Amino acid sequence: MSLLFMVWLGIAMAAEVSIVVHVKGMVCAFCVQGIEKKVLAETAVQSVQVSLEESKVSISLKEGSTLADPRINEIIKSAGYNVDKIERLSDPESK
Repeated sequence: MSLLFMVWLGIAMAAEVSIVVHVKGMVCAFCVQGIEKKVLAETAVQSVQVSLEESKVSISLKEGSTLADPRINEIIKSAGYNVDKIERLSDPESK
């Protein structure tokens, strides 16, 4: 294998550990369930955790998967809420 291909492969295989979405409008457990259901319906999503207290949705992706910010906005809006901010957290060991 060429060195360039191996570097590209390493970058492509680096897993994005978590996407944290700050959401406006969540006020109850029903809100949490609705967002969880919508996010988990995405094939790229491994798991989701919703914090009502912090108004955050933490999304873990399947290895090698991606989820673009515009799609995240669509998902949250389809659940009836608005995105305030999207943060992408990477694995410090993959750097």
